[in-house]
Amino acid sequence: MPGEPPPAGTDNAPVNGDGPIPLSAQDIPEGARPWRLADGERWRAVETARWARPLWAALALLATAIHATATVSEPVCTDAAPCGPEWWGFALFGAGLLLLHLLFLYPGAALLCLAPVLALILLEPGALGDADATARLAVVLAGLFAAAGLQHRREVSRRQTALATEAAGGVRHPAPLDPHASPGGRIALAVAAFLLLVAGAALWQALAGIDRDRHRAAGATAHQAQVTERGEDSLTVTLPGGESRTLSVAYPEDYPEGATIGVLVDGDWARTVAEPYDAFGWQLVILLTALPGTAALLHRAAARRRTAALRDGPQPVLRVLAAEGRDDSRTYIFAFDDRTASRPLLSFYGWPEPAPEDADPDAMAEEIREALRGGERDWVLRDAVLYGAPGAGSGAAVVMAGTRTLTVERALTGVRPERDRAGTRPRRATTTRRRGTAPGRAAHRAPAPADTAATMTPTREPRRWSAGAVSRAVGVFLLLFNAGCLWLLLHDGAGLNWFLLLGLPGAVNMTVCALSWRVTADAHGLWITGPWRVHRIAWDELTAVRADGDALRFSAKGRPTVNLPITGFRALEHRRHGTSGAERARDEIRALHAYPDLRPPRDASAREQGFALGPVIAVLIAAWSALVLLL
Repeated sequence: MPGEPPPAGTDNAPVNGDGPIPLSAQDIPEGARPWRLADGERWRAVETARWARPLWAALALLATAIHATATVSEPVCTDAAPCGPEWWGFALFGAGLLLLHLLFLYPGAALLCLAPVLALILLEPGALGDADATARLAVVLAGLFAAAGLQHRREVSRRQTALATEAAGGVRHPAPLDPHASPGGRIALAVAAFLLLVAGAALWQALAGIDRDRHRAAGATAHQAQVTERGEDSLTVTLPGGESRTLSVAYPEDYPEGATIGVLVDGDWARTVAEPYDAFGWQLVILLTALPGTAALLHRAAARRRTAALRDGPQPVLRVLAAEGRDDSRTYIFAFDDRTASRPLLSFYGWPEPAPEDADPDAMAEEIREALRGGERDWVLRDAVLYGAPGAGSGAAVVMAGTRTLTVERALTGVRPERDRAGTRPRRATTTRRRGTAPGRAAHRAPAPADTAATMTPTREPRRWSAGAVSRAVGVFLLLFNAGCLWLLLHDGAGLNWFLLLGLPGAVNMTVCALSWRVTADAHGLWITGPWRVHRIAWDELTAVRADGDALRFSAKGRPTVNLPITGFRALEHRRHGTSGAERARDEIRALHAYPDLRPPRDASAREQGFALGPVIAVLIAAWSALVLLL
């Protein structure tokens, strides 16, 4: 009968204990059908073709735009043809960046934005300067390729919506969403409003500066002056009366020493005729605030549209299983008869709806405390009801059974179909999913401590895991990259680009960790050499060891988590060795923690405990920065 669970014995063992946490009868809409694995596989099989994926469109647009820009000759500022502020190129650059964002998240909006951008490239001579016709045509062809991919993705979403509606069998019920809740989130609106306000203020300042320069130039006296000296961003000229003036210019290489140029003078104010006021600094502020502000506004508008569609009358309902992600906080949806949660059908970032009036506040508080403590180590599979016909990028709402209360979530982001990935296979009946792995992505699952312990032999010396060749290569690359970035940021002197130095501490942290990370296990615990200090965690304090991508994380009772943010390049290490240094350390440390007989009998010496290299690298970077500023 529709809505009944599969007969006992027809499925593998469930993920958690005796089966998914069940919903009560009153929380299951009348006539709701289960979304069977066969129907779910049909739904998931309708996936976007490889050529239509947004990455290819973005790469095609980037490559052709960079080529077209490279063919544009550098501007030559003359008295007859002054440079002036460049607005067309700036606007096109900002529109292109916004378009790349839309390609990945909002196909419909990307299609609307693509047409005017292509029209600008074709019809406006100032859009790409003097780029040749071949370069412009290449950009247009890349845009048409992107448009075809966007249209294909929209058709995929429509087909998936039709299949989900068919699986629901015509059963519809209103989604249990609060009609007064803000569907897009006030935070996104506040952030968007603030950023766009700053962008508007920067635009006003740029236009005011251009206007002030124009009025000052109109009342100034024009002179023919001789260039006597050139600096990195300035010129020293001699006026007809013998007075010397130092003028700021953007292109000093265009003015050879001894040349005669036009200069406008009004008291203590002076500039070249060829280079009016440059609003590039304010334009950069506009770009850095308007783009994220517009993106936040689009995010809110899309969330409102998806939620409004869910509230617009009864929605198709499907009985499913749900699990909350542990590594990325996504909500994963499985077919109702997939009791092992082996193949997720879709996922989304959920936003909790207000609690029902009959919810127990004490029970909700306890669930929140457990989530903050990370108390659930295994995946908790929940009986759930999905409202809405899901398709790629569409909205959905899910009612999930909780351990103490009912959870209602709506999709804050669009639905994302989960594809099969290479190396991913359905789990065996005895396999449980650990907290650090997302459903359907367990190509390199952590072995059980007993399996790892069987391959290890006790040793008398402390065990050590440290940076290998791949990790040190990553560290050297990051070190050289940081040095190059500092050169680009500092060699031109102080400016707005100095704000990029705010990201330097995080970059140095990762560089030092990749070069010198080390974990040493001795009789009584672990010595963890991080970027700035060596941490000590006793065996009886250790509660968890996780390998999240290229990072290692150690949890202990009553103290903050110890993080090693980068321990190598996981993809390359998998290709070379089948596993990464972080995963190998995690597996063996878990085995030592579970089987004390494998631990070394003595403590590590001071030399074996490791040495934090962070202060040394910080001194080297400070010395390099001082050298760049002095050059």
